[in-house]
Amino acid sequence: MAGEWHVRLVPQLPNAELIALCDIVPAKAQAALDKNKLPAIPIYSDMAEMLKKEQIDVVHVAIPSGAHMDTIIMAMEAGKNVISEKPLEIQLDRIDRMVETAQRCGVKLAGIFQNRWNPANRALKQAAIEGRYGRIAWAGCFTPWYRADKYYEDGGWRGTWKLDGGGAIMNQSVHAIDLLQWIVGPVKQVSAYASSRIHAKIEVEDTLSCSLQFENGAFGTIMGTTAMYPGGPVRIEVGGENGTACTEWSLKTWKFREERPEDKDMIERINGKQGASTGGGSSAADVPADFHALNIHHILSSWEAGKEADTCGSEARKAVAIILAMYESAKNNGKPVAVKQ
Repeated sequence: MAGEWHVRLVPQLPNAELIALCDIVPAKAQAALDKNKLPAIPIYSDMAEMLKKEQIDVVHVAIPSGAHMDTIIMAMEAGKNVISEKPLEIQLDRIDRMVETAQRCGVKLAGIFQNRWNPANRALKQAAIEGRYGRIAWAGCFTPWYRADKYYEDGGWRGTWKLDGGGAIMNQSVHAIDLLQWIVGPVKQVSAYASSRIHAKIEVEDTLSCSLQFENGAFGTIMGTTAMYPGGPVRIEVGGENGTACTEWSLKTWKFREERPEDKDMIERINGKQGASTGGGSSAADVPADFHALNIHHILSSWEAGKEADTCGSEARKAVAIILAMYESAKNNGKPVAVKQ
């Protein structure tokens, strides 16, 4: 699904061209081209062959999460820059190897966290930069999503530790967790509980609840599930001594002790453009591609300017570190676990 988005978006980006596709099932790549009415573009079933034959600057990786490292390292060792779907990988040592390979090979690596380009979330981030919350007391993210059993059955890799790296948290809530740490700052320690509440056949959790402490002293909560029918939008909330702000796809709450004249216009501008969407809550397909395009455009523009992207490898690592600490805690009945920075 994510791969098809990249096929659709790349030709629409300034100064970008879709050169080739690679899939171990070539018919899937052809279906993505046909769906987007794209002309004949070479399709490979072997990545090494594609890298050898085609003149490529950037490789986009949209395959099962636990298979990212080998593919990404192969591309980087061939001198290619890489944009990877979330999560960057499912283990920190693998991410560290990827980051080190990028440095060694003189190429760039970045991940996709498209919700950072949602203007509502950017408003929460800007408020933090400007210190509008004052001393933050609490911040949390909630991903109350739903997936039917068929979602896990399709493809054969979802809901497995080996290739999905986890369940509702690693696959779905990773977006909200990235936003939470991006807005509020590093997470110091977590205490979590998890299980599969309604999806009996999967190895991993479909529901997790976690309390946490940020390095700045604030407390917080992370909740993620794929077991809450019908599924709703992600909620990000930050509150402190001088104000509270909350997003649910659009701006839900925006209350500060010191109001600004421009606040009203900003709220109307953001909420007027967002439209109705669960942002993936009710279906994996219920995700507009606009923010993906902005994320990819930012990465390419940053690289063109000789800079790292905002979602570079070391930045994309942070959400995975928090998630793995939560999994460790949940396996030990909520025992507090420090996040490995």
